[in-house]
This record gives sequence, structure tokens and C-alpha cells, in this order.
Amino acid sequence: MRKAKNIKLIGVLLIIILIILGISGCSGNNSEKYGVDISEKETTSVKDILANSEGYLDQTVRLEGKIVRECSSGCWFFLEDETGTIFVDINPSGLSIPPKVGKKVVVEGVPENKNGRISIIGKGVEF
Repeated sequence: MRKAKNIKLIGVLLIIILIILGISGCSGNNSEKYGVDISEKETTSVKDILANSEGYLDQTVRLEGKIVRECSSGCWFFLEDETGTIFVDINPSGLSIPPKVGKKVVVEGVPENKNGRISIIGKGVEF
């Protein structure tokens, strides 16, 4: 009799734990973050960076878009917003991401002019 009560108590406790875990898994922010935290600064468009690259060099910018192409190692990708596409290199920051082609992304980084090509050195990435 006592053994049956203990088994019943364990079963009830397991159900309560599963409910708590289920509720906590459904709440809030399930974003994935890599590198530095993304600031709340205004988002800059790809078009603005490409059109006025000198004005953005060595300044931290925030971009939003989707990944349209990605390195198989996850060390770089192309970000596309409604105004254009730009190369984002996260390898210099020691970052890599899992495959995310087609996913929305927020990036914070610094524009760079390398041999006449404007790209972003990504410092933080969030999905």
C-alpha cells in the first residue's frame, strides 16, 4: 500500500515538472545569439552602407535581413534586405553559425572596404 502511494507521488511530481518545463519552454525569447549583444540602435540599410561607405567605415552598424548564402563552416554569409545584398564576415570575430540560409538575421558589425569591396565584419549575430 505504501509503495503504491510512493509511486503515485512520484508520478504526480513528474507530471508537475513536465508542465513547468513545457511552460518555460514556450515563454519569451527563443532567439539564438552569437558574439556581442545586438544594440537597440537604428537599423541601417544595405543600400545606405554601399552608397555612403566612407561615412560608415569604422562605425558600428546594425543590419536586418535574411541570409541568402552561407559558408559551409558558418564563418561568413550574404545578408539581403529590401535594398540590396552585402557580404558579412564573422570569422575575424571568432564566430561561426549553423546553417541558416533563408532565415531572418540581425547583425551588428563594422563596414570595411577591402580592395574596393564593401563588406561587414560581424561582431554579433542574432536569429
